[in-house]
Amino acid sequence: MRKIAWIIVVFACVSSAFAGIPDSKTRTWLSQTVNFALGKVSDNVSPPDGLPGAVIAARSRTNPDYYYHWVRDGGLAIDALIDVYKESKSKKQKELIRKQIFAYLDYSTLIQNVNTASDLGEPKFYVTGSPYTGPWARPQNDSPALRAVSLIHWAQVLIANGEDDIVKEKMYHAQLPADSPIKKDLEYVSHHWSDSSFDLWEEVKGKHFYTLMVSRRALLEGSALARHVGDIGAADWYALQAKEIERELQQFWDPARGYFVATLNRDGGIDYKNSNLDTSVLLGLLHGDMHDGFMPWDDKRVIATVYRIIQAFSEMYPINHRSEIPGFAIGRYPEDRYSGTSSDGGNPWPLCTLAVAESLYRYANVIAMKGDVTKAKEISEYADLFVERVRYHAYEDGSLSEQMNRYTGYMQSASDLTWNYAALLTAWKSTLALHTQ
Repeated sequence: MRKIAWIIVVFACVSSAFAGIPDSKTRTWLSQTVNFALGKVSDNVSPPDGLPGAVIAARSRTNPDYYYHWVRDGGLAIDALIDVYKESKSKKQKELIRKQIFAYLDYSTLIQNVNTASDLGEPKFYVTGSPYTGPWARPQNDSPALRAVSLIHWAQVLIANGEDDIVKEKMYHAQLPADSPIKKDLEYVSHHWSDSSFDLWEEVKGKHFYTLMVSRRALLEGSALARHVGDIGAADWYALQAKEIERELQQFWDPARGYFVATLNRDGGIDYKNSNLDTSVLLGLLHGDMHDGFMPWDDKRVIATVYRIIQAFSEMYPINHRSEIPGFAIGRYPEDRYSGTSSDGGNPWPLCTLAVAESLYRYANVIAMKGDVTKAKEISEYADLFVERVRYHAYEDGSLSEQMNRYTGYMQSASDLTWNYAALLTAWKSTLALHTQ
């Protein structure tokens, strides 16, 4: 097995100015693939047989059927589009994204107001706006948090553009019971964050690191928005709940295991995740990252968790034993049995592999800002290898399916998974800070 070539416990605190890290070929490729990934995400927004603003998880309708609007996936995809919107210099591109986001806002408002089996914790809907009513893992309380985050970020864009009136008319009303999309989600999250719910993989019920991280972000960013529109009591309430969540999150550190565990107080779902080691923790750190000093990327516990995830999967999959392929392919968790169409064994996922890359890029950003550009460059080059791994296994045109076969590396399960392309876009965004002051 190849040696994992980076050091996780040496932290430099040098005060010299950050001069920037030169782009590698991989980061150049990431910047060049933005339009491709954007096109793939956009293609899955407003499907022709559905309502405008629905975001399908993938075009696959059988084996597996992912032709639904998952609230989680929709929020992540739209948030990635907002990042592109803010960076774009193309008027045409910005107009397209703006249209799609407003359609998503309307669709979100609609599905918030239909009766479901689990209130706003309902995880998925048909593209027509009707909730899926079959047996499913309910509730999934990361979903309203992620939808709130995406809509809050769009509200921030509108406010910066002097369009406060749209925010106040369509997105946030300071009244109870809540009748506007952002406040509806924030009220739900603020009153249900401590409830047991299913995780982002829809398999385990309990309290989850991921759900709490994104709930904290929704509440803190929601607090700032509430204060901006004069909803002071709500702003204080949301901020107070976020502080409670911070205390809860500290409980997920397991010193005996040496990493943040994914779930506490399991009370349902699968029971064979004995390691409790899960890439969902990295996704929670990424999707919940507010750059406010809470669980920073140079926190030794965070870096230890990244290391343990890389270590576990580097040893597990046969394709990771091939020295001619760069980096390592990363899966969801070591005990995973889901292959997309059966339970015959888990595989690495592009979005999980990109999550490791993005985590390392963000770590490199922190190290560079503290002055150690040499070490930051080494870390970012190591991160590049995980992006290269995804690129290596992608289809010739760059398309990505949900999973990579653990033996062959070939793409399998749902094709053109929207979340994969959102992950490409957010990984690209994380590289931008590598060469700025």
